[in-house]
Amino acid sequence: MYLISFQEAQFAHTFVDYMATKGVSLRIELDNDGNSQLFLNVKDKDKLELITEELKHFVKDPYNKRYLDATWQQGERHHSEIKNSSLKAILPRFVSVGPVTLVIALICVVLYLLLLVVGPRVILAYLGYPFFENNDQLWRYITPIFIHFSLLHIVFNLMWWWYLGGMIEKLRGKLKLIEIMFVSGILSNYAEASVSSPYFGGLSGVVYALMGYVWLYGERLPSSGLRFDRTMIGIALIWLVAGFIGVLGSIANTAHLIGLIVGLLLAAKDIWLLKK
Repeated sequence: MYLISFQEAQFAHTFVDYMATKGVSLRIELDNDGNSQLFLNVKDKDKLELITEELKHFVKDPYNKRYLDATWQQGERHHSEIKNSSLKAILPRFVSVGPVTLVIALICVVLYLLLLVVGPRVILAYLGYPFFENNDQLWRYITPIFIHFSLLHIVFNLMWWWYLGGMIEKLRGKLKLIEIMFVSGILSNYAEASVSSPYFGGLSGVVYALMGYVWLYGERLPSSGLRFDRTMIGIALIWLVAGFIGVLGSIANTAHLIGLIVGLLLAAKDIWLLKK
């Protein structure tokens, strides 16, 4: 039995968690536009009056403390479910992404193919980080994130971008993904250029920001639907440390670190605003 549709997936998950504390089980289904639809089992239609009344209050004030409290109560259940989720449940999220995720991936692929033809020096001459602080070509402060120098480099970065960026775009919206990309991209580029040289590129600083954002936001607000397993964030940290001690060779370690910090800070900011 159809109940309501939410553009923000987080609202749908929050209401489902809240109703679960009242003994009411609801399910979420995505429509063709990516909206989250709530459904009630026909056998529970005797609870429709209660649900309708609660929906009226929820729609008016979805950020009310009682709904957030319900999210905390259901947190462990959500984490348990994601650990036991099958590959079949994960794949649709992996292959189905929004326009921002897709366009950025395509830009990276096109630039990589162009780099193979004209060489890295030409690409860096137009899109690399600026050599001088007073450079008026402002796009150079962000465009290094689109430049990749090897097949392994671009495949690794786009794999995580597609998964984590696609997840954020679907569950938190296009503007949130753009915000994380630009803030982490500009700051991680600046940090890397400050400690090394302008001759660098790659989406990995942004990828680390996505990892930090999804992990912290998902941990603190399980009803958001954002998930990054604790084991995976642990592996990402080990990889980060390995880069700094020189095990992985010459990579943009500073960009990775700053990206991760930025992602965590942006998640903390959004959580604080939600609870305020």
